[in-house]
Amino acid sequence: MNNKIPKTGLSQEELFNEMDNSMLSDIDWKSGKTFGAVYYPGEKYSKAISNAYTKFMHENAFDPQLFSSILTMENEVVQQTASLFCSRKKVFGNITSGGTESIFLSVLSARNWSLKHKNIKKPEIILSSSAHPAFLKAMNFLNVKPIIIPTKKDFHLDFGAFEKSINNNTILIIGSAPAYPTGMMDPIDKLSKLALENNLLLHVDACIGGFLLSHLKKCNYEIPVFDFGLDGVSSLSVDLHKYAYAPKGSSVLLYRNDELRKQQFSVYPNWEGGIYGSTSFLGTKPGGIVAATWFALNHIGEDGYLELTQKTMSATKIIYDFIKKSEELNIIGNPIMSLLAFTSKIYNIYHIADELSHLGWYIGRLQNPRGIHLVVSQIHADGAAEKFIVDLQSVLISMKRFKIKNQISNAADSVAISALKKTGYNRIKKTILDKSNSNKKSKKRLIYDLKSDLKFEESDDLFRSILSRYY
Repeated sequence: MNNKIPKTGLSQEELFNEMDNSMLSDIDWKSGKTFGAVYYPGEKYSKAISNAYTKFMHENAFDPQLFSSILTMENEVVQQTASLFCSRKKVFGNITSGGTESIFLSVLSARNWSLKHKNIKKPEIILSSSAHPAFLKAMNFLNVKPIIIPTKKDFHLDFGAFEKSINNNTILIIGSAPAYPTGMMDPIDKLSKLALENNLLLHVDACIGGFLLSHLKKCNYEIPVFDFGLDGVSSLSVDLHKYAYAPKGSSVLLYRNDELRKQQFSVYPNWEGGIYGSTSFLGTKPGGIVAATWFALNHIGEDGYLELTQKTMSATKIIYDFIKKSEELNIIGNPIMSLLAFTSKIYNIYHIADELSHLGWYIGRLQNPRGIHLVVSQIHADGAAEKFIVDLQSVLISMKRFKIKNQISNAADSVAISALKKTGYNRIKKTILDKSNSNKKSKKRLIYDLKSDLKFEESDDLFRSILSRYY
């Protein structure tokens, strides 16, 4: 690691060579080995979108009076995106740096609007346990109380509990389209009616799914209405760096009216440095992101997105059908698009996840219930889905062949975990953070077992420490 800037700058060749070498240790995502985190439209589209980013990489989208080119592109991106979710009238919005910022601003807007128009000083927001943790992050920063409603046994949102939780401090209810863990749609139509009946705001988190769902409709999939076609929906977030294949750092937050949007703005008219105004959380706003997002939407076009959507769903079907037919596996919930979660009827699903990770796959892990989580995209349609099934089959065959060995291994793990738990939290933390274990074969499944009996404060501290260790 180079801890100081070199006195004399290195050549392009040296630096690019070092970058290329460093990438050798990265996961092979271009071949589709990642199920999440990366969304790639293919080399042809990617190169063109990258060139658009470079063309505007030095422009700053912070001040709308500075670069009219960037302002025009942002407004076009917002309205082009809005056209997917509202055909009746104009809605209002801005580009943000990602789903988390969109979610943060939707909570900020709801808090400020409710204070201004309803004088609510101790705001509460009702959300399902399946809603994205970015909402909890936002509420923590903004001093808003979350009312978390556990999902029902079939993983659906508990509408009845939502209804009962409304009180005089409620400012906002949240629905997901779809919910990330299972890929299931929340009943946005029912939440819309609930919001209207109680004079509440309703935010729809369509960050991961909104863009794809809107194109699935055009492919004649039966998708329930989840957008501004429902009168109770007051805001909606959709990421464009996911299934719109824009570069990382691109999301759009839309509002039914401009009054709500203005509540997310930060304005200070009396600063010595001049009048300050910012439309989103960021101050400096990369012009390259705006330009590259605009380029992606207009270069790929509707026909291109329909083709990418069909490729995504063909890859999803391959994996889904295999799991449905498997005697050892079963789908969790009832996914509506390309998010799949599955568990095992026979084997430790976290053990299966570890073995897939050892084979080079990046996959998600669910808890409550335990499962493997996949975010499928078009990159998996060129053979990666089939390769994943081959590797998954080999893991299942191995676990069946070495059933007794695996049982002994799992029993040994249980004994070790039980013994470690008895030593107390400090010993557990020290063992997990011990860097000498980093070269050993990963057993991520053990972390979930170890955290199962920890107090929330201990679990919180443990994972803050794990994150800190990486940096």
